[in-house]
Amino acid sequence: MNRITIIVILTFTILVSLQGCGQEQATDIQSTKIDISDYTQSFISFDSPNIALSNVKIIDGTGNPSKTSQTVLIENGIIVGIGDANDIQIADDFFELNLSGRTIIPGIIGMHNHMRIPESAMLSTSPKLYLACGVTTIQTCGTGNPFEELAIAKSIDRGEQPGPEIINSGPYFTGPKGKSNFIRFTNEKMVRDTIRYWASKGVQWLKVYRNTRPQDLKVIVDEAHRNNLKVTGHLCATTFTEAAEIGIDAIEHGFIHSYDHATERETGVCSKNNDFRTNLDIDSDTVKDVQQNLINNGVALGSTLAIFEAQANVMADARDLEVMAPTHKVAYHQRKLRKKEQGNDWYFKPEWLVKSMAYELQFFRQGGWLVAGLDPGLHNMPGFGDQKNYELFIEAGFKPEEALQVMASNGAKLLSRTDIGTIEKGKLANIVVLNGDLESNPKVIREVEIVFKNGIGFDPNKLIESAKGNVGSETDNTMVYFGQKTPSNEPELFAPNIISKPNRHEFGCTISGDGNEFFFGVDNNGVTEIHYTNLLEGVWSPPRKLFDSASVSYNDPMLSPDEKRLYFISNRSLNEDITKDDMDIWYVERENKQSNWSEPINLGLPINSPLNEYYASFTNDGTLYFAAQDKTLNAPNYAYDIYRSKYVNGKFVKPELLSESINTNRYEADVFIAPDESYMIFCSIRKIGKGQGDLYISFKDKDGKWGDAVNMGNTINTEKHELCPFVTKDGKYLFYTSNNDIYWVSTQILDNYRE
Repeated sequence: MNRITIIVILTFTILVSLQGCGQEQATDIQSTKIDISDYTQSFISFDSPNIALSNVKIIDGTGNPSKTSQTVLIENGIIVGIGDANDIQIADDFFELNLSGRTIIPGIIGMHNHMRIPESAMLSTSPKLYLACGVTTIQTCGTGNPFEELAIAKSIDRGEQPGPEIINSGPYFTGPKGKSNFIRFTNEKMVRDTIRYWASKGVQWLKVYRNTRPQDLKVIVDEAHRNNLKVTGHLCATTFTEAAEIGIDAIEHGFIHSYDHATERETGVCSKNNDFRTNLDIDSDTVKDVQQNLINNGVALGSTLAIFEAQANVMADARDLEVMAPTHKVAYHQRKLRKKEQGNDWYFKPEWLVKSMAYELQFFRQGGWLVAGLDPGLHNMPGFGDQKNYELFIEAGFKPEEALQVMASNGAKLLSRTDIGTIEKGKLANIVVLNGDLESNPKVIREVEIVFKNGIGFDPNKLIESAKGNVGSETDNTMVYFGQKTPSNEPELFAPNIISKPNRHEFGCTISGDGNEFFFGVDNNGVTEIHYTNLLEGVWSPPRKLFDSASVSYNDPMLSPDEKRLYFISNRSLNEDITKDDMDIWYVERENKQSNWSEPINLGLPINSPLNEYYASFTNDGTLYFAAQDKTLNAPNYAYDIYRSKYVNGKFVKPELLSESINTNRYEADVFIAPDESYMIFCSIRKIGKGQGDLYISFKDKDGKWGDAVNMGNTINTEKHELCPFVTKDGKYLFYTSNNDIYWVSTQILDNYRE
């Protein structure tokens, strides 16, 4: 992995100025240089140590009015100078991006930005979508998966994947009668111990939920502050006033959950009466008194207008639908139909949204500390909802500079951060370039051309494209298959820039049944290697070599049915780590997944011979299918056949050669056998083939005989070489190598080849 320095032609003009630099350099904040993975690099459009953004309008996030015709100098990820474009000098080692007609704003700081939506995590897609939409920092505001999100935050910090800086939260806390999957306040010592535990793991925030009582909150806030954590709350059993006087740091959702105003309310009990949402006068002294109490106690209020708008109107944008996984898209259309049927009885009243907007403007204008986040859910998608927040703030009456103060610098203040949140000298270069004049048209917030995070420019279109159709999917929820959208009946490149990389030859792979281990072959200048990676807490480890040798080749990894052995081929000698003339089948073994692999063990007779053996594959009962060099007299070197060997009493018996419906006098190898032995897929080089080597499939007939092998056609085969087939344990996906990369496709296509 390397940190890249590149010049890319963007959608705007890049000019190189030859003027001298007269700007004083910032010294109070230092940017840390990190290695950036190939995967992260694939989303970067601009990475240069010295950048000048010139002739641009700036809304800097401080709350001050905009400035036009400005130039911003960035050096090693730090803003080192800002001034009038006619006055500021640009050194000849700076790349100048002429941003005439553009607006730049500080990176958005999302303060209620989960990485989950109901019933699904968004571990793969949400970091990319947040960053694509200009959100460079998120506070996750409570989570059911703290270990996953801590791991993802560290992975982003290391440059392994793109995304915003993640400020982690611990699990939710609630009262004794709260949700069973939250931490219920049933024992003070348990609660205090739990808070100390999560503080030691690196979380910075805690969130309390509806049934948290004042006496519960008092203990939680006390212990959190003792451990330098902050506390926010989605309140009900505790009022805003009670929480403020206890010392809570922030309160979520504003007016909608201000149960101070609920009628016939019982102290310490979550009221079921929300009539105040309809009946309460926002401009009343009663409301202003509660707001002033928050202000006096320095409590921030978290705005989540985007989710309220989604609940009230149930009108998704086309871009929301484009990124949603099919199941969530279906749920949206069903929800929209229910709203139409229910009419005025719909659970979220349109006037509640209007009142929330007025409440937040009033709070802000009184001097209240307002921050914002989208609270993703329904069709309110990560990043898109943050942009929608800005539009709703403008609709509510906020000025553009006020809205950005709420969405950037106010969040930085609540995070106790002085290095982000505004476009000022000495700050980190978290800057969003918008195509258009944001002041004259609030929808320009959606026109993101480039997002600078710590001075590195990311391409929003590539980030969004990678998430399309996948938000909330099974793979997004679990990160199996590296969180990718699963393929249909058209093959797709597998894990681009993670596994399948440009200018590298990958081939042969196997995946554990739970999807948490992935082994694959790599050609390293003629010496083949087996690389592997593991999924742990939502993050795949950087691939590493299973065996370390500069001369011995290892390839064709395949797990045994019980996954206690990994089989492979190698030209390793029997006695030493040196090469020999032919390839044998070998294996390593382990007790369980937590155990280390053994030293390599040669499978020996009767499988291996003085000639080459390739590619082990197994049925459920342990029967081995493999390929071996043709053993007949005077057989050409390129001739290989497929064999079958049953596993009896812990040993493989003498292999039997498969019939002429499979084998020819040419090349048949790389066989994958279905676990139930109902079909096989293999590589063959035949005169009637489509390329250098094609994949063929054969099915067993009702008499247990193999049918004639069928070329898998243009869907799979090309003029190049297709080889190394593998079908996942659940039978859903076919993997294979094509043109030096690994591809995958739905196994639904296999039905196309049945008679």
